[in-house]
Amino acid sequence: MKKNIAALFILLATFAQASAQDKYYFEGQGKLNPDIPTPEAFFGFPIGTSLVRYDKVVEYFHLLADKSDRATLEVFGISYEDREQIALIISSPANLKNLESIRREHLTLVDPNASLDISKQKVILQLSYNVHGGEIAGTDAAVVTAYYLIASEEPDIVNRLDEAVVLVEPSQNPDGRERATNYMNSFHSWPPVSDPADREHAAGITPHRGNHFWNDLNRDWLPLSQVESRNRVAYYHKWYPNVYLDYHEMGSESSYYFEPSPPHTWSTHTVPESNYTVLNGILANYFSKALNSIGSLYFTKESFTNLSPVYGSTYPDYQGGVGTTLEVGSTAGVLIETEAGLRPFSRNIKDNFLTGIASLRASTDEKAVFLNYQKDFFKSALATADKLADKYIVFGSKADKSLTDAFLNLLLIHNIEVYELPATFSQGDKKFEVGSAYVIPYRQPQYRILNSIFEERTQFDDPTFYDTSAWSIIHGFGLPFAKVKAAVREGARVTQVPATKGSVSSRSDYAYVFEYLDYLAPKALYYLQDKGVKARVAQSPFKSKTDEGEKSFLPGTIVVPVHYQTVSPDELYKLVTEAAALANIRINSVVDGFSLSGIDLGSNNIRVLKKPSIAALTGGGANWTNIGELWLLLGNTHNIPLSKIDVQSAARIDLSRYTSLILSGSGSTFTPEFVARLTAWVEAGGTLIATGQAAQWAVTSKLATGFRPDSTASSHSDRSEEPYAASARTTTGRLTGAILPAGLNLSSPLAYGFTSRDFYTIKSSTFELPRPFSPDGVILETTSGEPVNGYVAPTLQAKLKNNPVVVVSNRGRGSIVLFGESPTFRSYWLAPGRILTNAVFFGNLLASPGRY
Repeated sequence: MKKNIAALFILLATFAQASAQDKYYFEGQGKLNPDIPTPEAFFGFPIGTSLVRYDKVVEYFHLLADKSDRATLEVFGISYEDREQIALIISSPANLKNLESIRREHLTLVDPNASLDISKQKVILQLSYNVHGGEIAGTDAAVVTAYYLIASEEPDIVNRLDEAVVLVEPSQNPDGRERATNYMNSFHSWPPVSDPADREHAAGITPHRGNHFWNDLNRDWLPLSQVESRNRVAYYHKWYPNVYLDYHEMGSESSYYFEPSPPHTWSTHTVPESNYTVLNGILANYFSKALNSIGSLYFTKESFTNLSPVYGSTYPDYQGGVGTTLEVGSTAGVLIETEAGLRPFSRNIKDNFLTGIASLRASTDEKAVFLNYQKDFFKSALATADKLADKYIVFGSKADKSLTDAFLNLLLIHNIEVYELPATFSQGDKKFEVGSAYVIPYRQPQYRILNSIFEERTQFDDPTFYDTSAWSIIHGFGLPFAKVKAAVREGARVTQVPATKGSVSSRSDYAYVFEYLDYLAPKALYYLQDKGVKARVAQSPFKSKTDEGEKSFLPGTIVVPVHYQTVSPDELYKLVTEAAALANIRINSVVDGFSLSGIDLGSNNIRVLKKPSIAALTGGGANWTNIGELWLLLGNTHNIPLSKIDVQSAARIDLSRYTSLILSGSGSTFTPEFVARLTAWVEAGGTLIATGQAAQWAVTSKLATGFRPDSTASSHSDRSEEPYAASARTTTGRLTGAILPAGLNLSSPLAYGFTSRDFYTIKSSTFELPRPFSPDGVILETTSGEPVNGYVAPTLQAKLKNNPVVVVSNRGRGSIVLFGESPTFRSYWLAPGRILTNAVFFGNLLASPGRY
């Protein structure tokens, strides 16, 4: 009862404060322009007493831009759920009239060879909020901050806006923000319920943190696996902010955090040390003064990391700016109990508002420092690159245009200089050909980001990590590349991905075939199956007569006979043409079923494929992020529907409608009855795919069998998610993420599409899958415990050698495919993701191989 009364008083106080917003948020901040609509007047409630909806924030920012000559709005992208990604640009009226000239002048800082006058430059400040949907105080603070900067008539603010251009991004994750807002507002009470156990403060059916595909956008700045990230980074390179504030939330018992972070988390030998010792120090001084003014507690130098450019607070450090993380203890609603007392949402908003205004003061007071640093940063990039033994990188695959194009697009979004390869180039056993490979010089302004994408660092001053110690992108793509010490001739500079169109060589009266080497080949295969076409897969090589002459085909080649179909030859040709265009691949016409060598097209080793029907179990301990990564891969990349079924509904679903089931989580909530049904389904021919802890569960529950008795699955205990400050993830018995060399079993249908045994795998724990009796049951295993990128303690390296990473256990007429690690780690580990896609299409071949 006392708590309810206290909550009521807090609510009344909050309403009183927020109803007089000039006093609560803006007390002592000067006069405000009455012609600018206040947030309360627009949203219809005092800010801090409910969560603002993202669509209304977009509408309000449009209104501010219409009402004020200090603001203009840019839409720089569209989210997966079709929400606008926006930035409200705030500056003086004179600056906005000359905005494009200011922007172009600012970009000269990025050019090491440009001559410029720093005194004429404007400092660029970006305030970005709410990258994690449930970290709610950010977007609401963005509303208050934008209003104040536009409405303030305080001479100090007016003058500072003449020296700065401020970009306000109210939410970096519009879809996640809206999911969190709808959930929390739907459980909001009057008076508010402060009990942390109340549903308002809990996660919803799906997690609030990620975007539409439940991916963490704060770890996607380098890999750019999500559309929101690609849009944002492209926009970042339009402006190159000098100061970038990245607003977050942490546990409710914490106060307020801002950088600098601990020294061992930023000593990368990549970014100049002055970024942390000078620039972060400038911001910290202004933040502390702002929070001191209202008595807010805060801490610094204790946690978080700056080791890699995967985060919103670190990517700017690799672009000549300074990025900084700000975190406030979450309310997960409008009011929550903590050990220190009741914490109102409005207080979090006010803390964020004050640090935002403090950053404008810091940026303008120290404008020359920030601008000179950025100018020198890109000059030093050239000097640093000159010291490297490696001078160029060559990459690309003639057989896999889609993967090459995807990686090229990533490089171009990061503004990396890429050139055509003008002549065939070979290094070791790797051959790169004109038209399918590219050259990248290390010596360029974007050297630091380039080096991170191809990172192969294994030595660290302090092996203590907040997150993964390996962030290289190229190893996850699995694309051929070579680092070259000698000079490599550059062709024309590439500014966009070459436009090509998939095609069919000609209409066939016998069969169509296409190789499975392209990353998007599964997209074409499923398209045909979904249209009712019966497709087959060759399990052995063959050479056939095509309309373009003799051609050899590898195992995994897809064969589509013209006859034995339910569609007419004319309709089939139309569908095959559409499939080729959809996946941007080449499909050949075969004129004779009698092969020149190898199996004939009527061989039992060319097997009819079932159309995949796939479900993934969610909830009940399932790893939402992993499920989201699979959803993105199957649904968004290959247009294959993925049914996402709550584990509580599992007992009622008809398993027979699915060809593949995916498990990701502990499996601890499965009832014995469901496990029995699952076992029967596998034995009847189903393909069960289990990743991470679900793989361990499949072994310990005896669902997956056939393993050597001296080989048992190890524990996942080192996957602890303890708070960083309480338990730094360090050396002896833990892995936080390292890239190891691996070997792929090319004889397995799960390896279709690959031509080299050489592979890379991410290892995020010491978990080891058991080894099957059959050598063919090991699909992927590490070949060394020494990392290619990241940190592995010397005491662990021997243990990690020859570890099975992907194994197969057959049961009855079905198969169980176990992945010791996420095959789609953060949605940019595309190579192991192809193994999973193969399991979906070819899983039924594992337990019943071809005749020969």
